[in-house]
This record gives sequence, structure tokens and C-alpha cells, in this order.
Amino acid sequence: MLTKLQKFSYGIARLGSTTLLSAFSFAGFYVYWDVFKLDPALSGVVNAIGKIAILVNSIVMGYLSDITRTRLGKRKPFIITGAPMLALSALLYFTPFYFISIDDKTALFYWGAFWNAAFNFFYGYLLTPFQAWMPEITEPGERITITTLQNISNMLGNTVGVVFSFLVPTLYKGGLLLPVMAAFAVLEIALYMPSVFLIPVEQKTALTPKITRDILDIFRFKEYIGWETVRMLMSAAETMVVALIVKYVSAVIGLGQNLASVVFGIVMVVFVMGAFPFWARLARRMGKGQALTRAAIILMAGLLMAPLPALVTSEAIRITMGMLAIILGAIGISAYELFPYAVMADLVHLNEIKTGLNRAGLFTGFEGIPINISQSLTYLFIGYLASLPPFDGYEYTTGLVVWGPIAAVFTALAVMVLRRVNIDPFKQEVVS
Repeated sequence: MLTKLQKFSYGIARLGSTTLLSAFSFAGFYVYWDVFKLDPALSGVVNAIGKIAILVNSIVMGYLSDITRTRLGKRKPFIITGAPMLALSALLYFTPFYFISIDDKTALFYWGAFWNAAFNFFYGYLLTPFQAWMPEITEPGERITITTLQNISNMLGNTVGVVFSFLVPTLYKGGLLLPVMAAFAVLEIALYMPSVFLIPVEQKTALTPKITRDILDIFRFKEYIGWETVRMLMSAAETMVVALIVKYVSAVIGLGQNLASVVFGIVMVVFVMGAFPFWARLARRMGKGQALTRAAIILMAGLLMAPLPALVTSEAIRITMGMLAIILGAIGISAYELFPYAVMADLVHLNEIKTGLNRAGLFTGFEGIPINISQSLTYLFIGYLASLPPFDGYEYTTGLVVWGPIAAVFTALAVMVLRRVNIDPFKQEVVS
């Protein structure tokens, strides 16, 4: 069991990296497409390349951290070296204009592709061992509490990242993009170091590598494969949301950049974070699977409403419909932000009980394969959506109207799989 200070240090660490990831998720496609004026199809390729990089790297880093033997243990060396490299790659991705001419679209494409890939590589390098650490330093009864701390950090980071994304054009024109990104980079490094110093080295023994056995065991683990299928399908839906929401809010709903940043930041805090206690209570009473099913239904309602603002002429009705769709989506996504860490830790723990082998890094890393295949293909599809002709006389693309129902289809498929998978192996245990 961790002390309160140790739990806090572990939970708060993700604030910095989530701020950077949120900036990438919400603005990584948008900034190259709409601010730096790269062709949207190429901007989609830039982001797809990044997801391919983390796809390969996450399982490699997970397995390497499983078999690492140092006086700092298995996970800490990756945290110490990964945090600064993640910060540097994020900084350079968003500031190409200091190093190349962004009017040279070929150079801009290669710069974006390289540093997007670097960011995703080091995100997997850092976060896969970090999350694999959780089942080794915690017990089932404290995981919802620790996951809640992590997700409060994630939501705060997402809020900052979202507001930043809406303000990117203003920051760029005002010469403030570099100092803001530098501040994010320093925060990211600083917040990972307390957990390194405060949390003792894990006591679990290092894995004796038998790669064929371990990979086969992954595919034999029905609950894990089912959960990863859910994650893959939901990832497609969530990627559409985060990549297109900035342009959707400003163009389709019609809110100005600065007002949109404030409104959307409030929505993130009030409805995503505000729903955490509700989903946590529901999970304690009914299980995480039932809570996630209900969350997906709410999310689908919001996604299916997303095209409606484009179909009305009244500004008041358009904004009302748009904000209702966003609020429903935020409440639904909230559960999918809250539970994945706890689900993964429970499934890894269950596998260790069954097999006697601690393979947290391998299972955490393998998760990156279906998720990042899904995200990579989705970014290519998003590039296509952004390239569609304007909608019915408006300046914005038809893709900003049709993306919601498409994302709802992936969400519905995820629910169908989720209802057939047990992600609550320790449901009878009292969670505190």
C-alpha cells in the first residue's frame, strides 16, 4: 500500500505529460492544417506516422522494462530518461518556424512527421513503463482511488491543452507559442521526478524473457483481448472527437476562438471531471463494465447530435444544440478517461494470479498496438474528411458535419464487445 504522499506523487505525475498529449491530440492535426497551412491530407499523414511510431515502441518498451534489472528497479530508468525527451520533442513539433521556413511545405511535412513520431516514441517510452508500475506498487482496493487522482491530473492537463489548442493562432501571431510550450515542457519534467524519489523500487522480480510464450498467453487471455478490442473501437471515436473538435466548435457552432477556449475549458472541468464521482460510485455498485456501457450510450447521443447545428440558421439554437452535444459527449467520455488504468491493472493482476508471472510492462505495452493502429488509420480518415468540399454553401468542410455519426458507429460496436467481456475480476472486493 502506498502512503497518501506517494499516491499523490504518482497521480500528479501525469499532469505534465497529459498537457502535452492533449496539445498534440487537439492541436497536433489542427495547427499544421489550419495555422501552418499544410494540406489536410498531409497533416493527417503526419499524425498517422506518429501513431505508427508509438505502436511499435509501446510493446518494445513494455517488454524491455519487464526484463530490466538496475539498482533503480525496472521502471524508474525509463521515467528519468523519457520525461525530458518527451518534453523536447513536443517543444520542437509546435515551433518549426524557428528552424525552417513553414512556407516550404515539403520541409514542414518532414519536420512535423519527424517530431510527431519522436513525441509518440518517447510518450510510449515514458508512459508504458510508468503505467506498468501501477499493478506492482498498488493493491486492487486502492486502484480506483489512485486512478481518480491520475484522471484529475489528466482532466486538468486536458483542460489546459484544450484551451491552448483554441489559442494556438493567437499565440502564434503574438510570438508566445515558444514560451508557452517551453513552460509545458518544464512542467512535464518536474512532475515526474517526485514519484521517482518517493516511491520505493518495486519488489516484483524481473521477467525471464520467453517471447513466444508471453505473446501466446496474451492472445489466450480472453478478457484482455476483449478489452483491447473495446479500446481499439473507442479510440477511433475519441480520435475523431479530439482532432476535429477545435475546428468544429469555432466553425460549425460559430463560437470565436477566445470564447470557444473558455467555454470548452469550462465544459471539460465541469462535465468531464464533474462526472468522475458519479461514474466511480456507479462502478462500485454495478461494476466498471456496466458503468462504461452507460457512458457509451450517453456519448453516442452527443455524437449523433453533432451535425444538427449545421442544419439550423438561428444562432441561439445552433449554439444550444452544439453545446448540448458537447456536454453529452463530455459526460460519456468521462468514464473512458477514468477507468482504463484500473481495468488494465486488474487484468494484469488477474493474469499474475493465474500464471505466477508478472508481465505488467508487456500487457501495458501490447495495448498500444490495437489503439495506435486504430488512431493511425483514423488520422488518415480525418485527413480525408477535412479535404471534403464545403458543406451547403458554408466555408467549412462537409467532414465537420458527418464525423459525429461515424464516430457513433464505432462507439456502438465497442458497446457490443464490452457486454461480452468481464473487466471486473475483483468486483467483490471492497474498493476504498
